Amino acid sequence: MSWLPDWEDVFPEFVHSLSEHYAHLKAFHGCRPLSLSSYYAHGLRGQDADQLVLQFQAMFPEVPATDLNAAIGSLGDRSTRERGAIWLVGDDREMIEQYGHYIIQGSEYLMALAAHLGVSPRGEDYRFLLRERGIPTVLEVDIPIEIVQWRDIEEVARMVLSVWGQEVTKRRVGSGPSPCYVIRRTIDAQYIRNHTHPDKILDPHRGYIQYRNRQRTCDLCAADTGTEDAGAAHTRT
Repeated sequence: MSWLPDWEDVFPEFVHSLSEHYAHLKAFHGCRPLSLSSYYAHGLRGQDADQLVLQFQAMFPEVPATDLNAAIGSLGDRSTRERGAIWLVGDDREMIEQYGHYIIQGSEYLMALAAHLGVSPRGEDYRFLLRERGIPTVLEVDIPIEIVQWRDIEEVARMVLSVWGQEVTKRRVGSGPSPCYVIRRTIDAQYIRNHTHPDKILDPHRGYIQYRNRQRTCDLCAADTGTEDAGAAHTRT
C-alpha cells in the first residue's frame, strides 16, 4: 500500500468505513453434499470431524477400523483445530478454476483421510472414489460482515483500493487472488443466496484438466422446477 499517500493513516480509516458501510461480503463455498436441503433448513455449518468420519465409514465400509484410526491419527489435532470452520472464497471463477477439488470431491478432511488410505482394494485412489457420491455444488453466500475476521476485511479493502488505484492511474497491473474467508460459526440459511452445479470444473488433483460434471440438478433444483411448471400450468388455465 506504499503507493497510496499517507497510507498509514488512510488505510485504517478506509477499512473502518468499509466495515461500517457494507452489511455483507459476497463469497462462495465449494462442496459435494448428498442433499442441499439441510443447508437451506439449518444454514452452512462448520466442520465437524466426528460427523465426517461417520460419513466416510458409510461410504467405505470395507476400510478396516485400524486403518481408518491410523488415518485419523495422521491428521494430528486437525479435528479440533478446524472444528467449526467454514472456508469461502470471494470469486466464483477462482472457486471453479483453482479450488475445484472442493466441488469435485467435497470436504478437505474427507480428502485427507482418503489420501492417507491411498488405493482401495479395487485399485482406485480413495480420493477419486469420493466423486461417486454427492452433487458438485457452489453455494453463493452473503456473509454478515460482523462475523468476518478483521484481517479478512483488511484484505478486501486492499483489493478494492488496488482496483481503484489502477482505474484512476490507467495503469493496469492486474490483481492477486480474491479474499479467502474462514468463518467459525454457522452461517444462517437466510444468507445462502443461490447455488449452482457447474458444468466444467478444473481438477487440481488431475493436473487441472477439465472435469465434466454430469449431475447438474439436485433436490432443490427439482423442487424449483416443479414450482415453475405448476405456475406455468396455472397461467395457461
